[in-house]
Amino acid sequence: MTSLALLAAGLAAVGASPSTADVVHHFTLVRDGKPAATIVVAAEPTPSARLAALELQNHVRLITGVVLPIARDTQPVRGARVLVGESAATRDMGLTSERFDPQEYLIRFRPDTLILIGRDWQDTPENRAVAGISTNWVHLEDSRTRIDYGAVTGTTELGGDLNRGDIELPGLYDDQGTCYATYDFLERFCGVRWYGPSAANVVMPRRRTLEVTGPDVRRAPAFSHREGLAYGTSTWPINKGLWDDPSPQELALFARRMREGGDRWAANHSFVAYRDRFLKPEDAAKRATGWPLRPELFEGEHPEYFAVGNTAGEGQFCYTNPGLIHQVAQDARDFFDGKGIRGTAPALGDYFAVVPLDNSRWCQCASCQGELRRSADLASPHFSNGSASRYLFGFVNNVAREVAKTHPAKHIATLAYSDYAYYPEGMALEPNVSVAPCLQTRIYWAPNIKTNDVETFYRPWAKLAKERPIYLWLYYCFPEENALGRRYHCFPGFMAHTAAENIRMYHRDGIRGVFLCGYGEQVDYYVTVKLLDDPDQDVDALLDEFFRLYYGSAAEPMKRLYLRIESIYSDPANYPEDVRTEERQFHQNEEIAWRWLGTEERMEELGGLMAQARKLASTRQERERVALFDRGVWQYMVEGREGYLSGRGQR
Repeated sequence: MTSLALLAAGLAAVGASPSTADVVHHFTLVRDGKPAATIVVAAEPTPSARLAALELQNHVRLITGVVLPIARDTQPVRGARVLVGESAATRDMGLTSERFDPQEYLIRFRPDTLILIGRDWQDTPENRAVAGISTNWVHLEDSRTRIDYGAVTGTTELGGDLNRGDIELPGLYDDQGTCYATYDFLERFCGVRWYGPSAANVVMPRRRTLEVTGPDVRRAPAFSHREGLAYGTSTWPINKGLWDDPSPQELALFARRMREGGDRWAANHSFVAYRDRFLKPEDAAKRATGWPLRPELFEGEHPEYFAVGNTAGEGQFCYTNPGLIHQVAQDARDFFDGKGIRGTAPALGDYFAVVPLDNSRWCQCASCQGELRRSADLASPHFSNGSASRYLFGFVNNVAREVAKTHPAKHIATLAYSDYAYYPEGMALEPNVSVAPCLQTRIYWAPNIKTNDVETFYRPWAKLAKERPIYLWLYYCFPEENALGRRYHCFPGFMAHTAAENIRMYHRDGIRGVFLCGYGEQVDYYVTVKLLDDPDQDVDALLDEFFRLYYGSAAEPMKRLYLRIESIYSDPANYPEDVRTEERQFHQNEEIAWRWLGTEERMEELGGLMAQARKLASTRQERERVALFDRGVWQYMVEGREGYLSGRGQR
């Protein structure tokens, strides 16, 4: 058996049913440089099946140089077939999209037939009419991004009428099981790896014959919500270099290849539009916060909804006001009844977000202040604390209780964040409240932040995962976001092993899904999304494979370079004493980056590894990938230290 076949057999056993795990099948797509199979789709394929067919045809071409024909199920086909998505042929076998659970998919081998199918969103007027706004305030219909597939992939002559002009990608929050099946097949059986959105980031074997070997696979991703790239359409400096400055369309396609999306769940600050809805336009203008004014949303004056004592800026609301509670509950009912969303409140599927604005300027009325005093014992010096937990979860409970009277199967989605991070001890949450703790997972180099985050903050919420859907919001934006805001270059926050440890814990605890606020760097992003799909994978095996396949002859120094940066960044001993001992919020700053982490001695060591990698890279592709790291990470680091030493650093 070839190494590719061995890899496929080992991977395929993960998630395969016991009855099929030991049954090995063979299927030939290309033989001796000639097509050996035809891709078959329905006469009107779903968006998922259309993209899956194009991606299968394109990647087989890249591996073998051979273009497999694509046929509709209304056309006669001779020889072996690859059935992509539901079609007349799969229905004859009893395989229809609706018989799969959400996000479930199947890779099935039969004599002369390979089946790639799963639960797919159907393009109907009813489905098109469903409204929603994601965690990142993207409307549901806008998540079905349109791209020029031919231009993005260089396949303008392929795909027939499936590839004409712009095509609509499956929506991030739409079922796309056929795409999942096809991407899993390409990885598991064909050796394709997408290590980034650009052509330079894709790894695959080259061969004249493509015969795949392995058992059937039927599974779904381990975490039902996996979202990161949707947080923004552009990359920050490090990944912009590592990923060869990808376009928004390349990023959108990459998100599908990484199986981002999943559950229709959303939770983010939900009261932004209340200023426009319930203050006269001239008063709303006084509360401008950087969000565009939308006077067309004005419904009527309700100044009583707004926090007492906050007359300008981004003030909060009176979260004990009965009228506000009734209004928010009615907004949720309207959404669940299919009447849409007023303003910008995140809401998807069975979830309607109820989350305060992003500040602690709480209402000064006697009722709110009395509720705030009930949380005083939950205060702490950490950013994530509980000084407003009972106050705000009391408000969420009141809204949820009202909504449950008419929509008992729906959920109020909220965050556990900042002053309302801690579980509100002594208070029972309504059963229809779904919470997403916001964790500073990339600042665990500060030991007391890690202890506060995991032990005091996360664990009490995680215990609820057995009784209700619990999601997580993970801050993958640090340290780069802080560096961008303060205009310095950070020491890179590599943390693949920390990410793996965390994700395994989340999975054991029954966490349902994860939103990445920012998405980390190339390797960390890849490891994270692969483990969100299958947390049983070994992180060291993933890293070994990445460096071996991606950098080839330069793999050893590149891996040592990554691991050394990771070890420097993650070890509390490399930080100032106050970071290691004090109970308070920390972020990497310029002095930490280049006085404490990127020292002269360490930079000399890292520079030596970079020089070895440049020297060892032997092919054009290896040199190109080493150069991407050189420009995206190493030169960024060199410029950061030089900037600090030149006197621009904060002393």
